[in-house]
Amino acid sequence: MARYFDRFPVIDYDGNVAKNILARVDFTDKTKKDIYSTFQFTLEEGFERPDILSYNYYGSSKFDWMIYLTNNIVDPYYDYYKSAEDFKSYVETKYGSNSNARSITLFYRLNRHEPERIITLQQDEALIAEETTNTQKYWKPKITNTGAVIGYERIKEDWIVSTNKILSLSLTVAPTAFEVGDRVSQTSTGAFATVDYIDLENNTLTVKHVNGTFTVNEEEGIEAITPIKQNIPEAESEYWYAVNAYDDEKETNELKRNIFVLKSSYLVETEKQFIQQLSL
Repeated sequence: MARYFDRFPVIDYDGNVAKNILARVDFTDKTKKDIYSTFQFTLEEGFERPDILSYNYYGSSKFDWMIYLTNNIVDPYYDYYKSAEDFKSYVETKYGSNSNARSITLFYRLNRHEPERIITLQQDEALIAEETTNTQKYWKPKITNTGAVIGYERIKEDWIVSTNKILSLSLTVAPTAFEVGDRVSQTSTGAFATVDYIDLENNTLTVKHVNGTFTVNEEEGIEAITPIKQNIPEAESEYWYAVNAYDDEKETNELKRNIFVLKSSYLVETEKQFIQQLSL
C-alpha cells in the first residue's frame, strides 16, 4: 500500500512536510466508458491480500494500489475485505470482544432465511381471518407454470426496522448508573433492553430493542412501565430477528469479498494517467 502514496503530492501541513493523502484520482474516461476494462473477482481466504492478488494477476506485488483505485477504496483498513484474523482483531479493538459485539442489537430484519416451507390455501385464509394480526403480508402465492396457486411461501423482502419496541421504565431511584447504549435487565423475568434515553429528573429510562417482558417490581426498582412504540407486534415477532453488531460487521465484510480487477491490458495506460492527474 505504501507505493500507492509514493507519487502523491507533497504539501506543507502545519509546518511539516507530508503527503497529500486527500488527493483523489479517478480512472481515465476511456477506461470508465469501456465496460470490459474490469472483471469481477471473489477474494478467497488466504489469497485476499491486494499485494498477493497483484502478484498473481499482474506479475508484481507493486500494483496493489491499483486494486484500491479500481474499487474506489480510500482507507484500506475500513474499506477493503478483512481476513479472518484481521476481522477478529478489528472486532476486538472496536467492541472489546466478539461476545460484546454480539450483545449489541443494532436493528431488526425480516427473517427471510428460515427453512423453506409452504402453507396451504386454508392456512392462508386463516391468517386473513385473524383480525388481531396482520401476518398474511409475510406470505406470497406459490404459482405453478400453469398459473395455479398451490400454496403460499414466505416473502424474501429485505425489510428492516430500527427497533422492535420502545418502553419507558419508571424507576424507584434515579438511573445515575446508566449511560445511553447500556443494557438494562430484569432478573426475575430475564427481560433485557438497550438504554436509549435517560431522564434523571423523572427517574425514567427509555429503552429499545426489548427482549422478553418487563414487569412492575419495586423490589427490583421498576415501579411503572409505559409502552411508547411497538414496531413489531408480538404476534409477528417470529417473522423478525435482531441483528447484532458482530453479524452486521461480518455481513458488511463478506460483501467486500466481491471486487473489480482492472484487466492487465489497461494497466500501463491507467498508471500513466494516475501519475499525470496527481501532477496537476
